[in-house]
Amino acid sequence: MSRTARSVERLDGLWVGVMAAVALMGVRLLHMQVVRHAYYAEVAERQRTQVIAQAAPRGRVYDRNGELVATNQPAFSLIYLPGKSQDPSRLVGLANSLARELHRDRDELLELLREAVHEESAIHLAENLPLKTMFKLSELKTLYPGVDLIVEARRSYPNGAFAGHLLGYMGKMDRRAWRRLKDKGYRVDSWVGRAGVESRYEDVLRGVDGEIRMEVDAQGRLRRRLDEVPWQAGGNIYLTIDARIQKAVEEALRASPSGEGAAVVLDPRSGEVLALASVPDFDPNMLLLPQWDEAKKAVGSLPEFNRALQGTYAPGSTFKVVMDAMLLEERKAALGDRVFCPGYLSVGNRVFKCWEKKGHKSMDFMAGLANSCDVYFYTMGLRAGGALIERYSKLFGLGRKTGIDLPGERSGNIFGPEARKARKRGWYEGDTANLSIGQGELLTTPIQMAVVAASIANKGTLWKPRYIKRLERRGERNAEDPASEPAGRIALRPEVWDLVREAMVAVVRTGTGQRVNIHEVVVGGKTGTAQNPLGGDHAWFIAWAGRPDEEPSVALAVLIQHGGHGSSAAGPVARKAIEAAFDLASAKGAAPAGAPPAAVIDELPPETLPDPHPAVPAPRAPAPAAKPGARTAPQPKPAAPEQGADLYSEDEL
Repeated sequence: MSRTARSVERLDGLWVGVMAAVALMGVRLLHMQVVRHAYYAEVAERQRTQVIAQAAPRGRVYDRNGELVATNQPAFSLIYLPGKSQDPSRLVGLANSLARELHRDRDELLELLREAVHEESAIHLAENLPLKTMFKLSELKTLYPGVDLIVEARRSYPNGAFAGHLLGYMGKMDRRAWRRLKDKGYRVDSWVGRAGVESRYEDVLRGVDGEIRMEVDAQGRLRRRLDEVPWQAGGNIYLTIDARIQKAVEEALRASPSGEGAAVVLDPRSGEVLALASVPDFDPNMLLLPQWDEAKKAVGSLPEFNRALQGTYAPGSTFKVVMDAMLLEERKAALGDRVFCPGYLSVGNRVFKCWEKKGHKSMDFMAGLANSCDVYFYTMGLRAGGALIERYSKLFGLGRKTGIDLPGERSGNIFGPEARKARKRGWYEGDTANLSIGQGELLTTPIQMAVVAASIANKGTLWKPRYIKRLERRGERNAEDPASEPAGRIALRPEVWDLVREAMVAVVRTGTGQRVNIHEVVVGGKTGTAQNPLGGDHAWFIAWAGRPDEEPSVALAVLIQHGGHGSSAAGPVARKAIEAAFDLASAKGAAPAGAPPAAVIDELPPETLPDPHPAVPAPRAPAPAAKPGARTAPQPKPAAPEQGADLYSEDEL
């Protein structure tokens, strides 16, 4: 091959190489300009802009009358905008300065700063800052590029510790939750509802965060605002709670003998919750502190235990209203049936005492409930039998959850022969005596007893308690008004309901519940003092109330833990609730003019102590059922027991 031919061949090879290189560059440019255009445009944009998330206002929460109970207020947040390059030593210096001003852990802040640099995105370092702290932090803007302050909406509870267990509280999202919810628009430092309404209706209350796109220089300093996407506020919620009743109940609970307890007030016509309180309570604002470490400490000591739904207690004598309904409906007792109460009743070789040591003497149906005579109910309970009492306990909704739309509700515990059989244990007449006065293994919650009181007030409907009046969801025109939902029906004869209600009115007017006698309204109630093996007795009061010649519009249950007497400890809380519900002044609560004076009685629990190894009692046939309307002669007074002969059921509490 000639030299010329070889030169032409080399030139052709060179051209082929050049063309290949040009083709490769063209493909690369095509890839960058077309295929990866969006990616590289974003990278380029990120070099000169930063997107700052702006928290949207959360939906407001109102009571049934439009009083604001949860809202928002403007607050300053500290953010950090990482620049193109960051000197690690400057990050350490910034972390040290922020730790002093924010009173937070320096290593934790440094980790947040490094994360922001790694992610090349703005991050919130502190929120809800007070003015004093804000002015101090503003000085850092001149020393450390990338530090800035913005205004955001932050949750606020104007009434402080008001309905805390119902409203719930806010908290920062943890990383596990964020990984699960990040596709729904949550940031890693978003605030979310952690309990109560705030948590249960997070999807309604949460708004859509806005964005501010800012131009920044290489050091992360803000230059100018480019544009923004406005936030969208969350939806509003109207509760069935009446703020007047709620406040009255909370104040009365805090002023009770122990300062520990719960109260539930319902509208018996619909099951709407008018008040739900548990003390000790908490102020949700304490969990919105600018120093999140302090807020976390507050969460650690938060009295989250909701006694209204989660506390289980023996109902004591409040259970006697269930007994009365059973005795009348099953015709196990008539109004004129009399029982002689000497202060105790012998059952086999055991002695069960009445709370009135001297005895109530001769008691009939009305007097038995009005005076809460234990011997009357021991006798009638033995006549009816434990299985029947257990069946009516279930009929009135005990032993199962009411179904209120809040987490953590407990079902309590049913006590009876069937429940014992399921645990392969025996049942004795002493157990029936215990159950007849609401003692033993029977456990109820305050909200269950409020439902019981409401069912007597409305003559048989067991409502599923609800606390939502209206939901106004974001972006939807029509509000959602949840309907009341019956959870069951107690089918008793109409005259039975009338007589039970009449007996409860007698409790308030002449019996153990006179502290709640309010002459402007008709009140029916029942006191209870339940034994507590771990400390002081628990005080109960259940009631319903209504205007004269109108159906009852309020039903309630009050429990004072370790409060002692139902009348003196729980009664005043019930009275305050009823006065608030009917807008009555306390001074107007005197007994009606012309009413005969009667001593106010504090019911005490029977003096019972558990015997760890009781003897099995000899079987004894219960007294035969009396015919309707029949009267029985007073029982002869039995011989007094010997000293120290107090014997009780193996499971009595």
